[in-house]
Amino acid sequence: MKQYDIDDTHCPIARAVAIIADRWTILIMRELRMGNDRFDGLQAQTGMSSNLLNRRLKAMEENGLIERRVYHERPKRYAYCITDKTGELDGLMLTLRLWGMRHCGLDPKAESAVTMKHRRTGAIIDADWQPQQEDLPFSFSQVESRINPGWAAERAARAEAFAREKRIQVAKRAPARRVRAPGSKSKLTRSKRRGLTAH
Repeated sequence: MKQYDIDDTHCPIARAVAIIADRWTILIMRELRMGNDRFDGLQAQTGMSSNLLNRRLKAMEENGLIERRVYHERPKRYAYCITDKTGELDGLMLTLRLWGMRHCGLDPKAESAVTMKHRRTGAIIDADWQPQQEDLPFSFSQVESRINPGWAAERAARAEAFAREKRIQVAKRAPARRVRAPGSKSKLTRSKRRGLTAH
């Protein structure tokens, strides 16, 4: 079946899906909500290649989902932040989280990746939690969050593996240092000696 351009459809679901319903876009939004707002941090926690991450960030910026801000001039480095437009998707992100807790093979008795407590009611946001009428539309600003030890360890291991791989790549790009055998002299040195001898 031939894919159609989203501009050719009147369906708002099709148009929304074309912008946000992508695994990587959702994960980037998750990370930015957690305060992980720099390129290397995003790459480490999502597992994306640098080219793919660059493309997704550019597309998200073009669609008004994120903004980038310079935090280092030379070389130029950017931090990314969500826009109010993305903030409107907090309810959707919460629904994905609760659906994943209920239907994606997690032990319902085990500690969740993040403990979220609703500020107004003090309720823990578990798999069956639903916002009350006065809390609609839902926003993550309504909750206090704490990353639990299991997921914190998973994220730390992922960050360390990323840093280790980056060190390996940098080492591979570095020019090889020529090791001179003891007692040997360069051709330039011998040439200079011959020139001095001639004079």
